[in-house]
Amino acid sequence: MKRLILSLPLALIALSGAKAQSVGPATLNATGGSTTIGANEFEWSVGEMALVSTFTVGSTTLTQGVLQPFEGSREGIDNADLRHQLQVFPNPAITVVNISYTAATSGTLSYRLLDVTGKIISINTLKMNGQQLTTQVDISGLAAAVYVLEVSIETEKGTSKSSYKIDKLN
Repeated sequence: MKRLILSLPLALIALSGAKAQSVGPATLNATGGSTTIGANEFEWSVGEMALVSTFTVGSTTLTQGVLQPFEGSREGIDNADLRHQLQVFPNPAITVVNISYTAATSGTLSYRLLDVTGKIISINTLKMNGQQLTTQVDISGLAAAVYVLEVSIETEKGTSKSSYKIDKLN
C-alpha cells in the first residue's frame, strides 16, 4: 500500500508532462565558426556548457556541446570593415596565432588574448603605416584550452573591433 501511495504522485507527474527544467535557446555565443574536413562539417562556438567532455584522436579534437541556431557572421563579431582585411590564423593553433591586417591608412592595431574567465593573457598595440601588418601572438606556453582574441583597429575613420575563438592544442 505504501508503494502505491508513493508511486501515485510520480505517475501523475509523468502523465501530466511536467518538466523539471525548461531551457530555451539562452546560450549567448561570443563568437563561432565552421569548417569542412573531408565530407564532414564541424561547427564551434564560445558560450557553451560549463562542463563538457573532450575526446582527442591524433590531431582531431571533439568536444560535446549544444550549438544554438545562429544567423550572421561565423568569424566573430560581425564587422563589415574588418571582414576582408583582417585574418587570424591558424586556428586551432599549437605555438603561435598570426594576425594579418591590410591597412589602407595609418593607425593602430591592438589585441588582447583572454582565457575563458576573462583574464588577460597577452596584450599589445602596434602602429600601422598603411601597408600589410602581420604579427604573431605566442601561445606556446599556454595550456590546451579555448581562448578569445579581441582585435581592435583604430584609424582616422574610427575604431573597428572583432573577436575570435582560439583553440589551443598541445
